[in-house]
Amino acid sequence: MTTSVDNSPSAVVSKRRRDLLALLYTLVYPTLLTWGYFVLGKGLDPSTSRLCYTVGKTLQFAFPALYVAFALKERWFIRRFNTRGLLVGGLFGVAVGLVIFLGGRHFMTSPGVFADLVERTGVEFQERLTSFGLESKALFTVVFLFYSFCHSGLEEYYWRWFAFRSLEKRFSWLTSALTANIAFVFHHVVILGVYFGYDSFVTWLFSMSIGVGGFVWQLIYKKTDSIYGAWLSHALIDAGIFGLGFYMLP
Repeated sequence: MTTSVDNSPSAVVSKRRRDLLALLYTLVYPTLLTWGYFVLGKGLDPSTSRLCYTVGKTLQFAFPALYVAFALKERWFIRRFNTRGLLVGGLFGVAVGLVIFLGGRHFMTSPGVFADLVERTGVEFQERLTSFGLESKALFTVVFLFYSFCHSGLEEYYWRWFAFRSLEKRFSWLTSALTANIAFVFHHVVILGVYFGYDSFVTWLFSMSIGVGGFVWQLIYKKTDSIYGAWLSHALIDAGIFGLGFYMLP
């Protein structure tokens, strides 16, 4: 038994519209989710905060795989581990991770003109940990490991494998890279704005730095056709960021 494929003009237009809506959802949803659980959700009890985060992130990361399998009806699989891009990704990740960790540690121990900013950031950090029930070093270690090794990989799968790849089917490489990267940066803007203020140059400086990192990861993915190099790089940089968190714990 064969299944007929409707290639009529109306069906083609309908599929294109569906794919564009799915792409728009992919690009916008992470920012809306972050705004929801990190800004609007402030003040909720820890169990509710964790539930909102878990459900929201599950919806985010499940969508690409489900869409490819059931809407596009394409086969996909997790590729075997390979070493393509690991060297350049690892070197970039180590360099940036060390700059973030050592630079952040310097500003925290010798704040100077940034004393007020460092103090406000520390207070906000403690409040956020409390709101999610993650005050202890043991629980923060779990978060550190999850974000550095798991969440970084999920983000590479989401932004590079799905968002960037979907855009590149319709637009030029540069347009696709810039569009995916802007969307990738914006949900980080939400978080940085909470800590440093949306009118602070620090928020936008760090946001642009994240944009540079995302662009490098897209280059690695494009050149290697593999997320492993970008994943390693992403993981090492996240490790540098969360390493600073230990210095902010009481």
